[in-house]
Amino acid sequence: MSSFKDQFVRVGNINTRYWQAGASGSAVILLHGIGCSVLEWQSNLAALAAHHRVFAIDLLGFGLSDKPQDETYGMRRLAQFTLDFLATQGVARAHFAGNSMGGRIALECALIAPERVASMLLAAPAGIGRETLINFKLASVRGLGELLTQPNRFGLKMLWKLAFRDRSFVTKEFVEARYQLACLPGAQAAFLKTLRSFLAFGGFPREQVAALQAALPAIRKPALVIWGWQDKLLPVAHADILKRLLPEVQVQVFDPCGHLPQIECAARFNEQALRFWAGLDGA
Repeated sequence: MSSFKDQFVRVGNINTRYWQAGASGSAVILLHGIGCSVLEWQSNLAALAAHHRVFAIDLLGFGLSDKPQDETYGMRRLAQFTLDFLATQGVARAHFAGNSMGGRIALECALIAPERVASMLLAAPAGIGRETLINFKLASVRGLGELLTQPNRFGLKMLWKLAFRDRSFVTKEFVEARYQLACLPGAQAAFLKTLRSFLAFGGFPREQVAALQAALPAIRKPALVIWGWQDKLLPVAHADILKRLLPEVQVQVFDPCGHLPQIECAARFNEQALRFWAGLDGA
């Protein structure tokens, strides 16, 4: 069980779960990946809150947040949802940290509201290049995706094991917590709508990737990219694209590490995050 208290706030008409820790320092917003929730930040929140006001949210359609059927669930919508959440907390500007899809949303926030983004910590962000795991490509196919993403403990266990270099992280309790969230009404539909908004059978769509890469040089925000050398979901080679195109970027590759450095290498991740933000905040 988590030691953090579930809190809820309405973001527009969306009842939204979040965790908050820390009473002082600059604000930090933590953004999870697709099919994930605030649970993916349990190893980070307390350490980061020693120096910051930290918010972890269940994005629209995920975790315990609402999952309306009539939503589009695209990256721009999720980015605006994130910015709107911060407004409910009275936060005008924050450091954005995102894993996988969360990293892609952080980039989108920097494009649509640069004045709201102090910096970006991008942990294996999605959609930088076209490649990804075949499981996600298959799930993007209509009909097939509905079959493949029916919640079951064994399937979740196998998928999560692919996300880690050290598979011992995928315990029975780890899987059960995520299975319960996957079984919530509307969760599968929200997952598939989100996935299909930025992924197809051929991978991340060529046009979307090209548009994002063309926009990256305009994001003049300090960025720290962290990638796991053994990431099977998104290739570490995508970090080179960010190194080439983002004007103010530093790249760190964790080895050994899979797709979730904030969990698998939590102590190192927390140390690097705090050092990055301290340098920017003048601490």
